[in-house]
Amino acid sequence: MGLYGSPDLSNDKPIKPKKQFYKRWWFIVLVIIIVIGIIGSGGEEDTPQKVAEEVTQTTSNTEEVVTVDESTEEFFYMGDVVETNKVRAIITGAERSEGSDFNKPADGHEFIIVNMTIENISDEEINVSSLLSFDAYVDDVVLNENFGAMMEAGQTMDGTIAPGKKLVGSLGYEVPKDWKTLEIHFEPDVWDDVKIKWIINNE
Repeated sequence: MGLYGSPDLSNDKPIKPKKQFYKRWWFIVLVIIIVIGIIGSGGEEDTPQKVAEEVTQTTSNTEEVVTVDESTEEFFYMGDVVETNKVRAIITGAERSEGSDFNKPADGHEFIIVNMTIENISDEEINVSSLLSFDAYVDDVVLNENFGAMMEAGQTMDGTIAPGKKLVGSLGYEVPKDWKTLEIHFEPDVWDDVKIKWIINNE
């Protein structure tokens, strides 16, 4: 008996708390096997592939640089090199995509990936935002960038461009498969009224 008649527990072994199942060796080994299996399956032929084809369009077939200002209403095409007092920009191509196994456009729609290059020809840094610097219209209807399309595109048109440097990236949209005309409007500087307007025809 212990002090004051209480049971003497001094010789009893302390009770060890049971290990959580996720700390047991067999569970850790199981997780490692699963991870190795996932990594190993990455090279199999059923890996989701991006299905894409070029959007065909007549281009200007000229490398002449066209200079625009706030009074310019002209539309340009893929391949046209367009210059303001701050940037030199070109849409180098466009492609349509059906997405991948887990990232598809809605029924009757497709992704359009517009590839661009913007060069800073000024002596100050320029900030470009895919959300703030660009407006888009498909068949005269406002079009917002699409997250699923951007996942297929990769590098976005977002970044700070130092003087003399370039930003190469893409804009991504989801459009009806029977679309006819896609317009891209680019505003290099929110403080200027200068806009570059491209038109892409679905031929």
